[in-house]
This record gives sequence, structure tokens and C-alpha cells, in this order.
Amino acid sequence: MALTEWPAYKRIAIDIVSAQGSELICRDGRRVLDLYGGHCVNTLGAGDPALGAVLARQWNNWSFATNLLDHGPRREFLTAFEPLLPSGDWSVFVTNSGAEANENALKSALAITGRRKVIGFTGAFHGRTAAAARVSDTKRPAYPASPFESLRLPWSDLAAAERAIDSSVGAVILEPIQSLAGVQEPSAGFLAGLRRLCSASGALLIFDEVQTGNGRLGSFWASQHYGVLPDMFTTAKGAAGGFPIGLTVARAELAAATPEGLMGTTFGGGPLALAAATEVSRRIAAPGFLEHVRDVATRFRAICVRGPVQSMRGEGLLLGLVLHPGVKAASVRDQLLAQGVLVGTCDDPSVLRLSPALNLPADSPARLSAALDVVSSASSTREHVSSGARP
Repeated sequence: MALTEWPAYKRIAIDIVSAQGSELICRDGRRVLDLYGGHCVNTLGAGDPALGAVLARQWNNWSFATNLLDHGPRREFLTAFEPLLPSGDWSVFVTNSGAEANENALKSALAITGRRKVIGFTGAFHGRTAAAARVSDTKRPAYPASPFESLRLPWSDLAAAERAIDSSVGAVILEPIQSLAGVQEPSAGFLAGLRRLCSASGALLIFDEVQTGNGRLGSFWASQHYGVLPDMFTTAKGAAGGFPIGLTVARAELAAATPEGLMGTTFGGGPLALAAATEVSRRIAAPGFLEHVRDVATRFRAICVRGPVQSMRGEGLLLGLVLHPGVKAASVRDQLLAQGVLVGTCDDPSVLRLSPALNLPADSPARLSAALDVVSSASSTREHVSSGARP
């Protein structure tokens, strides 16, 4: 009997054999513009030469180290990562994924406050582990029981938050922009209102920046973009440009107050992951990098609201293409793929997602625009034929 893979994913029917930068290369030689970037993972695109050289050099020098030993890549990462952070004193704990980073933020917050309640929001996604799943708004429960008391509030409803956030709440966790829900932005004053409520009640405010961080919004972090400082924030995905990593960042006094032995990891903080994360941190901090992100985002907004796309939302290069009523995102995704452009879908069946490499070529919006025109033209022809008219 042949070994089969667990049927967890509905894969797209396209035969990719390699990738370079923001191009996926098919077995038949066709090239596909990758505007999905592996769910915000490929910060520097596929096969970045400098990142590859860093990993090869680190592998040959020191491939793995127990966390009982300090090593140069850890010190180099702290030096490179610090200038990206909001003002203040921070501490970071390294793991392997965004779910782990969120788990650590939540258990630390509950241990520090001595409280048992966590508030999350409709539309949220924080991961598939026990605590992260509990504060996610998914179609089916991931676990039969919760590791803590939780309450889910309507997204961007500050009045509901004012009623719920009191001295029983240990943590409030949210994505500053909800990606999987359809790139849902916070309403004006919502994040600042949560900051005020948490400060008054003693709850800790946690930003899940797994997707909004690492330069994706045209700033290093959503907290800087919106001008609201959390007590903790997490990131993963693009932080090491494709190498698995998770980062839990907390105000230094909170890290110091976390009970000894609460945190731990085998692979987190290894030399390879931190060497990759150091390269990514240096690159996104380089002059002109974030300006490029903002410039390309502006081009997408200027020329890609056309054809099946009714409007666009999001910030930087985390964008949601809102389709006209009745148009299905999965169908448009497949049609765009036939034109050589890969985009993503989400939990909202009327929204496509863009989360490409942050250094993608400046002509990428024009390629998407041309593909949208073809999709629109093909759709018009089908409607014309179905109405009984001659094409």
C-alpha cells in the first residue's frame, strides 16, 4: 500500500518546479507572478541570494546549538532587530511559529496578571494550538475544552470592549488588521480605545503581528503605523524570510515578571533561524526598503481597482481586493492564475488577498491590472453568450 499524505489542504492545480524572486516557474516553462508570497512568508522573495548565502555560511559554521549555550547569531540578531522596535525596553523569546509565539504571550500574560480571562474578536485567527485556537474565530472548535476562560467580541466594536474589559481580564489579543477574515482594518480609534481600556483595567494588550509585522504595512510594525503601543506583540512568517521562526516580544519588565521555567523550546533560537532573521531585519531596515513597499502599494491601489475588483482595503502590501457583488473570489483566483498571476483567497468568499514579497518588482501592479482586464473581458463575453446574444 502506497503512503498517502493527510488530506488537509486543497491544493491549486499548477505544476511548479522552482521559484525565483516573485516568479513561480512551471514545468512547461510558464512563469507565474506570485502575489501571495506564501501567506506573508517570502519577505525577500524566493531564493534570495544573500539570504541563501547567510544560511549556507551558518550551516557550515555552526548548524545547531542547545539553548543552554549562547552563540554569535543570537547576539547579532538582537543587535539587528532592536532598531526595528517601537521605543522602549523590550525582551524577545524565540520559537518556531506564530501559534507558539501567541501561546507564549497568552500564558505569560495570564501568569503575570494572575487572571483567567482572555478577550479575542470575531474574525480572528491566531493559530491552531490550544490557546491560540481558543481566541480564534474558526468554523469548528479545535479542542473540546479551553485552557482558560475566553470571550469573543465583535471586531472594531469599542462599545462592546468598554463593557467587557474589566479587572477579570488578563489579556486582550488581536491582529491589528485581520488578514484571514478578508483584510479587515480597525475602525478609527479602536486600537487606541483598547489601549486605554487595558491600561485602566490592568489587562495586557497583545498585538498579533504575524502578518502585519516585518515591514509589511510600509512600517516595521502595525503599532508604529497606527501609533498604538501594546504590552506584547508577536510575529513569525516573514521574520526569517521563509525559515521557520516565531517571536514573542514583551516590555522588558513583563518578561522579567514571567515565572521562571514557563518558557522553553528545543529548536527556537537556533543559529540558522536567527542568522536568517538577522538578514531580514537588516534588509527591511535598509534605506529605501519601506519606501519601496509603500510605493508599490500605492501603484496597486491606483490601477488595480478594475474588472471584477470593486474596491481595495488594507495597508502596505497586505491588501484585500473586494469583488463586485456575486463574484466569487475562488473563480477569479483561478482565472488570474490562467493569466500568470497567483493571488490568495480568505474566509470571505468575495475578497482576494495580496501578500507578496516586499521587494517585488515595481511593474507587478501593472501585470495584475492587465490580468484583471482579461478576466473582466472573459466574464463579459460569457454573460453576453448566456443572454442569447452573439459574441
